[in-house]
Parts: sequence; structure tokens; C-alpha cells
Amino acid sequence: MADERVLSAREPAAATIATVDTIALRMSVHNGSEELLEVVLEPYGRDYWLQPGESLLVHTAPCDDHGAVWPGTAKGNEPFEVDYHPGLIRVHFNGTHGWVTDLADNELDCGHQRP
Repeated sequence: MADERVLSAREPAAATIATVDTIALRMSVHNGSEELLEVVLEPYGRDYWLQPGESLLVHTAPCDDHGAVWPGTAKGNEPFEVDYHPGLIRVHFNGTHGWVTDLADNELDCGHQRP
């Protein structure tokens, strides 16, 4: 998994070069409804379930060193595609790999809170 920790302004630039080898992008998904929400990570088909008021983060890493190449997209700079249906959000990541974490960056297992 990519090291995507956020560096503070107090850390020297040399530390950035030494510790961050892959840039990863993330997108927050929040359940603002009063019902259970299924979030599916595609193309893996992994499901994660959010209770009302809960959030998670979907991450992806680009296919090149500059974060500009996202294969399989209609436009050149789309790291994620989102498809909404009542009770279901499908997030398709367009990088080399994708993963899901809670807001504290703890990776979640497939089936997280599945009923």
C-alpha cells in the first residue's frame, strides 16, 4: 500500500523524497441518509456498509509517477467514477489499485458491517 501520510510544514523536503514513493488520491464517502448504505469498490466488487452518519475513504494510486494517468477513463484526469443508486454507491477507481479506510486511515476489510 502506498505511503500517503500528510507531511507537516515542519518536516524537511528531503524527508518527503525519502518516505513518499507513490502519490495516492482519496475520496470521502459519507452516508447522510437514515438508512444503511452499501459502498462497492470496483472493479474488485468489494462491499463496505455505512451506518447513518458514518464516512469512509476510497484511495487509489496513479499509473505513473506524476499522478496524471488514469487508464480506462473517458477523460484523462479521472481517478474515480461514481455511480449512485438508492442505498448503493459504486466507486470505480482508475489507478493501479484501490483500497478503503476509515477516517483514521485504518484499512477496512471487504464486507465491513455487512448485514
